[in-house]
Amino acid sequence: MLIKAKKSLKPYIGIGGILGRAENRVLSLEIDLNVNPIELVVDKPWDAIVMVDAQPGSGNSTLPSDLPITAVIDHHPSHHPVTAEFVDIRPEYGAVSTLLVEYLLAQEVKLESKLATALFYAIKSETSELGLSICDADQRAYFALFGTVDWELHHRIMKAEIPGDYFTLYHRGIANACLFGNVVVSRLGEIPVPDAVAELADFLLRHENADRTLVIGRYEDQIVYSIRFTPSDLSAGNIAGIMARELGTGGGHDHMAGGRILSNGRNRKKIDEIEAVLIDRFLTAVGAEQFKPGVPLLLDSQHC
Repeated sequence: MLIKAKKSLKPYIGIGGILGRAENRVLSLEIDLNVNPIELVVDKPWDAIVMVDAQPGSGNSTLPSDLPITAVIDHHPSHHPVTAEFVDIRPEYGAVSTLLVEYLLAQEVKLESKLATALFYAIKSETSELGLSICDADQRAYFALFGTVDWELHHRIMKAEIPGDYFTLYHRGIANACLFGNVVVSRLGEIPVPDAVAELADFLLRHENADRTLVIGRYEDQIVYSIRFTPSDLSAGNIAGIMARELGTGGGHDHMAGGRILSNGRNRKKIDEIEAVLIDRFLTAVGAEQFKPGVPLLLDSQHC
């Protein structure tokens, strides 16, 4: 919107992975957001490439490390120097959409209701309705959008229909979950979308005895995992990186993080072993290794 308003250009929008969450799929359809696979960006003569909510060489970026980036706008902590003509990284912000709202307001761009609704939903979902990892800027952006939100559209996004296989996935995630003190760990096996591990990690964190969750799944040629913490002195992002050391990539924020490891043709036994390593590293990092082998979350399960 900002580029279109100020430069009369329509940017090409590429995303890594897919739109997995039902809410995100409804949002993209409702606001006519044309998103394309990030792979189509490579080897094209773009005038500029802007990375949003990601950084070059980070675990949540699938762009080649040598691809020239014009601008980086993000709120994830940086673990190495970021080189670009314009760099705006604010890890104290709870949502990258807060930065975008500030840009639009500073440039006096009139916010249409669909765009305001999308930005509002983004801030709301990423900060757990302003409950986690926020700063004053997140609150200001949230309430600046409030009067322009299309509340019927917002309702359709929040109440997006969930595919039937998600109920099977939730059943499997709960049935496979083990409790290690105040930690819940679940292995999902094959999953339909990579976002499934994040959704299950969020859900399992609501257990009355849980302060930390880890959910692992297998998506296409990757092992993906997601971590969720209640507020504490530990950083989920740091621990996600420790778990992936010499295996893949991981990182994130204090309360939510994740990572991925390429399968590289490994057989099922080797993938099982890697998942076991991830769980061991996680339990050690959060101080819960003494609770091994864990107890089933469901009393009638015997799998832990």
